[in-house]
Amino acid sequence: MPNNKLIPASYKRLVSDIASLYEGARKALVEAYWKIGQHIVQVEQQGAIKAAYGAGLLLHLSEDLTKQCGPGFSDSNLRRMRQFYLSYPKRAAPHKLTWAQYAELLPIENAAKRELLIQKAIREDLDSKAIRALVRQEAVREQVAQNLNPTSEVGMVEPPELMTPIRGTLYTYRILQPRLVGAGNSELLIDLGFSSYQDLDNITSRKFKAGDIISSAKDAKGNYALKTPSPNPLPGGEDKGEEALFTYQAEVEKVVDGDTLRVVVDLGFGFKTRQYLRLRGLDCPEMTTPEGKKAAEFVRARIRTADQIVLTSSKSDKYDRYLADVFYADKTGTEQFLNNVLLENGYAVKL
Repeated sequence: MPNNKLIPASYKRLVSDIASLYEGARKALVEAYWKIGQHIVQVEQQGAIKAAYGAGLLLHLSEDLTKQCGPGFSDSNLRRMRQFYLSYPKRAAPHKLTWAQYAELLPIENAAKRELLIQKAIREDLDSKAIRALVRQEAVREQVAQNLNPTSEVGMVEPPELMTPIRGTLYTYRILQPRLVGAGNSELLIDLGFSSYQDLDNITSRKFKAGDIISSAKDAKGNYALKTPSPNPLPGGEDKGEEALFTYQAEVEKVVDGDTLRVVVDLGFGFKTRQYLRLRGLDCPEMTTPEGKKAAEFVRARIRTADQIVLTSSKSDKYDRYLADVFYADKTGTEQFLNNVLLENGYAVKL
């Protein structure tokens, strides 16, 4: 890096000029899309062209503009431009954010809420992806708020679409053999899940091969015994293989929020691991909202009745939390699928 004290003034001016040109181009693009939306709305209001093209106006416009101007004028983009103008119809085009950022905010119909998110995006320097996550969180909060407080105008909320649970078999594992860079063969390992492994030779001298599905149980002396759980039919009659894996007993250490738990997982063979779990297939509101706090308390109330939970884990999400289907016993001892219990009671929205 050059010494800042030695950088000539002409270079600093070059940086400033380029930044100014870029900022001008950014504002010009936002204004152009606002004006395109304005023209579309004004033409629709005149009636003649809309009458001629009907609901297909934007499709025809998209085809003709793409031929004349190139990409960027898809039907969906034109709808966003139209909505952009309708969101700010009584003033000139806003210039606080980029077009990509404004496009992510369009689903927020309430102008006051949208402005709050704009200020948050500016304050925290959020990109369009981060804004999209904020908009998703607000949509989840609004849906849960409606579920918990249905108004007479809205009427009864339709029953939610539920999930098909993934429920494997406790103490069922797969044998694997890592590939080595060298010429030798590696030892066989028992895949315990959660990036944990047990050396097969420490458990048994019986011959298994890579890929075998095995189950574990303690014998009368307290030693672990392994066997191949085949045939092991599901209730529907089909054999269990891969579907039996990665299912564990666990103790809940903390309800982080409505869809996130911190747990201590019993992997078998004397191994335990602490993990953050994200309930698969659903979203709860953030804990910073009243709806999020209610969802978390709802989960705590259910978990308190269970000494342990059973979980079947899936791959981890972008935050390194394992996705999971979680099961617990209610007060009557009946096993409940927590993911669906949250959806049925309106505290979560299905992804």
